[in-house]
Parts: sequence; C-alpha cells; structure tokens
Amino acid sequence: MNSEKKGLMDKLTDLTTKLSGPLGRFANTDIISSIVAGLIAATPIIMVGSIFLILFVLGSPSVGTSGQPLIGFLEPLADKFSIMNSLTMSMMSLYCAVSISYNYGAKKKMNTLTCALLGLATFIIFTVDGVNKAGEISVASFSANGLFVCILTSILSVRILKFFLDHNITIKMPESVPPNVGNAFGAILPYALIFTIAWLIRTVMNFDMVAWLNSVMQPLIATSDSIWMAMLIAFIVLLLWSVGLHGDNMFLTLFTPIGLSWLDANAMALANGTSTHDLPFILAGLGQSGLVRLTIWTAAVWPLILLMITSKRKQFKTVGITSLAPSLFTIVEPVIYGLPIALNPYLMIPFILSGTLSTGVGYLLMSTDLFGKFYALVPWATPPFLIGPLGTGDLKTILIPIISFVIGLIIYLPFWRVYNNSLNTEEVEKLKNS
Repeated sequence: MNSEKKGLMDKLTDLTTKLSGPLGRFANTDIISSIVAGLIAATPIIMVGSIFLILFVLGSPSVGTSGQPLIGFLEPLADKFSIMNSLTMSMMSLYCAVSISYNYGAKKKMNTLTCALLGLATFIIFTVDGVNKAGEISVASFSANGLFVCILTSILSVRILKFFLDHNITIKMPESVPPNVGNAFGAILPYALIFTIAWLIRTVMNFDMVAWLNSVMQPLIATSDSIWMAMLIAFIVLLLWSVGLHGDNMFLTLFTPIGLSWLDANAMALANGTSTHDLPFILAGLGQSGLVRLTIWTAAVWPLILLMITSKRKQFKTVGITSLAPSLFTIVEPVIYGLPIALNPYLMIPFILSGTLSTGVGYLLMSTDLFGKFYALVPWATPPFLIGPLGTGDLKTILIPIISFVIGLIIYLPFWRVYNNSLNTEEVEKLKNS
C-alpha cells in the first residue's frame, strides 16, 4: 500500500517537474517578466482608481435598485468619483505603456527613460487616429481594451531601438556633448522609423489593431471565464506549490492582463448602471485579486492552520501558531515549507484537491444572482474575508471563504489522520531501534 502511494507521488512529482521547467523558463524570459513587472508597477494607479469607484458606488443613486445612495452625503460627488476612476483604471494601457517599456529596457540594459518615452509615444500614435471636428481624440484604446496592443507596441518599439543601437545606426555626437543630450539625438533615427510605421498603420492605412484584436480574441476571452478554466488554473498553481515551486509567480501572474481587462469591463458596466450581481465577468482581477483569492488559500492552507493549532504535537502547534498571522494575509510559504506540504506524500493530494474544488464551488456561487462580482482591484495580501466586500461591494461574499474553509477541512481530515498515524508509527519504530 505504501509503495503504491509512493509510486503515485513519484509520478506526480516527475510530471510537475517536467511542467515546471518550461513554465519557469517562459515566466523568466525578458519579455514575460517585463510585462508582469510593468503591470505590477501600474497596480497602485489601478487600486487608487478602484477606491474612487467604490466611493462612486456608495454615493450613486443609480447603483442598486432602491434609487437611493448607500451613503447620502457622497451623492453630490458621485459623478466626480467616476471621473477619477476614468482617469486611472480607464487609462490603464497608457500607464502600462510606460512601465512595460521601462522594464523591458532595463532588462536589455538600455536607457530606461528613453525606452519609457518611446513606448508611450508609440502606443499613442498607434491607437489614436487624429482629432475629430470638435478637436477631441478618442481615448477608448487607453483602457484595458488596448492592453494587448500596449504590450505589443511596448516590446516591439524597444526591440527596434535596441537593433539600431546594437548596429550603431544612430546620430553620433561629439564626446564633449553631455550624455543625456547625446542619448536624445542618438534616438532620433529609431524614433522616426518607429513613429512612421505606427502612423502608416493607424492613420494612412486606417487599421485599428485594438478593435481588430478585440474582435478576434473576444470569443476566446469570453469562453476563458468559465468554471473549468478557474479550476484548471487553481490545479496547476497548487500542483507547482506542492513540489516547492512558487505557483503564483510562475503561472498565476501570467493571467494578469486578461484579469485586468475583465476587471475594467466590469467597472465600466458598473459605471453605466449595471448591478454588481449582473456584471459580465466572474474571474475579473484574475492574476492579482478576485475570486481565486477568496477560495484557494482558505481551502488549501487555513484548515491546516486549525489542525496544527489543535494538534497535540508540539511541532505542529508551533508551526500553526507562527503561521497564523501570515496566512490570514494569504502569505502561505510558512505552512507550505514549514509543515511541510511541499513534497509531502500525505498532504499533497488534499492540498491540490481542496483548493481546486473550492475554486469551482466559489465560481458556481458567484455566477448566481446571490453574490456581486469583482469590479475593483484589491491588494493580493488583503485577507480573503475583506477582499470580497471591498472588491465587489457585497458583504455576502464573506460566505465564500467560509464555505471554502469548510470544504478544505472536510477533505483534509482523513489525510491528516493518516499523516499523524504514520508519524506515530515512525516514532515507535525509532524507539524500538534505539
């Protein structure tokens, strides 16, 4: 029996190791790591915008069915709050054009300021087709709708600049010229080429890549917001953690662009009067916040904290007490590496199963009219019982972490007993041998 269990665990470990290699290399490439770092750098702007969106929800009489604001004295400022949200969350791609280009330039050991300005200008030229008769420009592409084009223009523009610099296709300035002036003149030729290409595609050819990409990817994006996708993501994240790899950094953060685009779509729908229960995307915020943060660790780690604290084993009790505070903020490394869960043949299966199953249950619950959906970005380290009310405006979402905890506890109990019995057997054998 034990040999069969070990054989199963060995196969699972080998499979995860094979998967982790390509995933790790992919996540650590200059392009992917720069995109992730750029999106994270823009997170404070999005979070501040989310705060103003929450204030809009609290002060607007158009949100909900009562026709009255939740907090009356905020009503005169409701429209002003909405404007602030439009200048932050709804300008997401504009800010990411700066941060992604900056980080990619740093990876390539280039002048980061030059790269950031290049990425910003290229994105604007590539997405704005002049002004209308009233002298206005359309900023629709500056929202999360333009995020994929933002990533594309940021990476390609910096790559072209690097090609010019590597092959010395630049305007040379005398050595007496200050370096910052020399860098500015040296960038004129690549800037001119990149801007011209962007202008030809968007203005001369009148090709709107943002609209085209959205139309092509819309079916994929819409079908990705499903219970099966949610459970698959949770499964892979937990599988990586179970062999000691950082599943969040290696896999979950790869979904940040699509999660932010869903979050922005929900925020726009809410600002247009849609109820929080009827927002279009359930997995909004995926990669940074959202539903997965309500379910995965409350089921996969929190039950173990309780079992350790109530254990008669001093070792478990110590790990449980010291891990309690970090785990409330979903900092789970002390449990995964301290108990440990990683490479533990008795706990790996319930660890993966509990988080995956609870994520599926959480998705089903949030897909009903009983719970609001995420429209605001909340920091990932926020306790799950606060993430829901803050991100959805619905106090009932506190029930989802509670249900996840119960699911995890039920799954863990039989495995925990077997694990403790195995430790007791080992201790008896050691005493006999000694």
